[in-house]
Amino acid sequence: MDTRESPELTEFRMTIRAWLEKHAPSKLSSDPYDYRGLDGALFSHEWFKLLGREGFLAYNWPKEYGGPGYSKAQQLVFEDEFRRMHVPLPYSFGLSLLAPPLMQFGTDAQKRRFLPPIGRHEEIWCQGYSEPNAGSDLASLQTRAVLDDAGRNFIVNGQKIWTSAANMAQWIFLLVRTDQNAPKQKGISFLL
Repeated sequence: MDTRESPELTEFRMTIRAWLEKHAPSKLSSDPYDYRGLDGALFSHEWFKLLGREGFLAYNWPKEYGGPGYSKAQQLVFEDEFRRMHVPLPYSFGLSLLAPPLMQFGTDAQKRRFLPPIGRHEEIWCQGYSEPNAGSDLASLQTRAVLDDAGRNFIVNGQKIWTSAANMAQWIFLLVRTDQNAPKQKGISFLL
């Protein structure tokens, strides 16, 4: 197997490397367990905003949803250069957990409304999966959602815990039980 980069891929690598050498902050660490306190979280927030303005935050998204449309090889090079510089790869609940199912299953209106601000780090999302007495055992979900009388809005009743980044988030996505009669592993919906 030939693992040499094409001249085009090497040129792409040099472009990403030059940008990172100019803009990558020295205060960030790619170690996810390196505690930086609240100041570190705010600093990462500013870094992700810069990546969003440059179109780098959603580096693995297709162009049609606001990403750069990089090939798989370009995505690997992009990730390799971030690791080489010891800066964290773009990650957030919105980017990684919400955007992929939204791209696949969301309505056109939802995609237009939510994907651009996620890709620019203008709206932060947290997840609502875990519950008291259930942890992350999704089959034990007790939080319920029922459509209102008009059939337009869900009324949600229950509790969620461990909502990481909730202190910075403007939005939450939830897993809720919408079919009480379905087997435990079914009847669960993903709500924005």
